[in-house]
Amino acid sequence: MRSSPHESTTATLEKRAEGVKSPRSWPELVLLAVQSLLLVGMTVTVVTKVWQEHVWFGWLLVAVTCVAWLPEATRQRDRRWWFVYVAGTFIYTLLRSYADNTGMPIQTMYVIHIDHFLFFGNDPSVWLQDRLFSTSRVTVLDFAAVQMHWSFFVAPHAAAVVIFIWKRRLFPRYVALVVGTLYAGLAVFFLLPTTPPWLAGKEGVLPGAFRVMDFVGGKVDASTYRSLSDSIGEPNPVAAMPSIHEAVTFAMYLYARDHAPRLAPWLLVYCIVMAVSLVYLAEHYVADLIAGVLCALLCHALTRRFVSAPARQAASAPMPVGMREVAPEV
Repeated sequence: MRSSPHESTTATLEKRAEGVKSPRSWPELVLLAVQSLLLVGMTVTVVTKVWQEHVWFGWLLVAVTCVAWLPEATRQRDRRWWFVYVAGTFIYTLLRSYADNTGMPIQTMYVIHIDHFLFFGNDPSVWLQDRLFSTSRVTVLDFAAVQMHWSFFVAPHAAAVVIFIWKRRLFPRYVALVVGTLYAGLAVFFLLPTTPPWLAGKEGVLPGAFRVMDFVGGKVDASTYRSLSDSIGEPNPVAAMPSIHEAVTFAMYLYARDHAPRLAPWLLVYCIVMAVSLVYLAEHYVADLIAGVLCALLCHALTRRFVSAPARQAASAPMPVGMREVAPEV
């Protein structure tokens, strides 16, 4: 016996009503606020010198944050991936500062030899700076290259926010890919601490290689630039192999190639411009960039293998006026 249209509509509404989340209680709201504030605290701490001057504070913040987020371990809520993303990045930053204190010898020459082999005896950073850079003046090209370099500290996180809002079901894949790429690079930092071109130039090993960012930063606001540079880059200046800038940027391209094909060509261009900027600024050798791309490819393959992308929900009948679908619980 076939059911009437009225009975079908009523049954559909009843099923949807079962999935409606009840309003959060005050304890739940307080927990969410504490969790969010701790993640914000980690973010703020990364861009200041607090975690350098008081290392114990950084690890205390990690411990407190882990305790606050522990309830999410048994609950399948989307917000737990923000903990993985933010806390994972923060712990990476803390560990990165130790990577040059393991007793492993700091390497300088092997990357120079690789680049000379690839470019017929020429060093790309020195070659570009000989033709485009002058220590006596700062050009538009210098500003643009530095802006491209610093865009790395915004672009991946802005992408995380966009994906969480509009493609939430794919957010776990993005988090696993980006954070996994960071830790793949971190492992190499510990095993193979490597001098970047600008430091090799400063030590007289690679004459003609200058750190362009120092010239640009001094021209704009020397104190602000030095503070940010000390917080983000200087704790471990020999964490240059692989290039995390290029690794994460290429990981973003790989993610877009899978899930946002229309954006993929633009992100590939971004990767290329980032690569040229890093070499011109003498922040990385081409060998560093290649290693970064390989890290991204490895983590991309592992992510596709072990982090499933949930299938799209089947389309359902239109809801009556005045009714709306409830968004997944955060």
